[in-house]
Amino acid sequence: MKFILIVAAALLVIIIFKACVSTDKLANDKSRPSPDKKPTVEKNNDKLIVINNAEHSQITAALNKFCNMYNKDDYAALPRLYQLSPNSFAITFPFDTDLSTFCFAVNFLKYPIDILPWHADVHAWTTIKKEDDYTADNLVNKSVMIYLDKADKEYDNVFLTTTDGYGYKLPFSKSKPQVLSISIEQFKQPSIKFDELKHLQREDFE
Repeated sequence: MKFILIVAAALLVIIIFKACVSTDKLANDKSRPSPDKKPTVEKNNDKLIVINNAEHSQITAALNKFCNMYNKDDYAALPRLYQLSPNSFAITFPFDTDLSTFCFAVNFLKYPIDILPWHADVHAWTTIKKEDDYTADNLVNKSVMIYLDKADKEYDNVFLTTTDGYGYKLPFSKSKPQVLSISIEQFKQPSIKFDELKHLQREDFE
């Protein structure tokens, strides 16, 4: 019995190691689709991520890794970076992206691969649309704040709070959000408005 447990534990370590190696390989693979698949017309949207307590080199490395992972088959997300202060940044998606990819971006920027030390605060905002995935009828047309729960140890979720104070957990393994009895964080407005970003220098990632 003890031998079986040792073998099982060893197999689990191997599986986890292979998964980590595979993910790391994806994050560093710079291959992209044909340039003619890249969108050229910007789409009006309100998707915004604000990151505090990070360095410019860290943010750019994280965004490059994110794009490496999610832009292999098509240009799923083309983030635009603005520096608000030496350690504060805003990210928008001028060509828009679907809600699930946006949530993946929030999660990835909270837990980027091989970027240490990393103690960034990551919050995001958007308005849920009827056609969005990862949504429910009572979330449609609501503005939400998206973030990660410090106490969550699953690492494959995001959490959101609506402007009227309702909380939800969005597991990537399920198509519908889970209603929380109490919001993990209270809704707060972003520290920067879209109009204020127009006057700042920007960097585009693909």
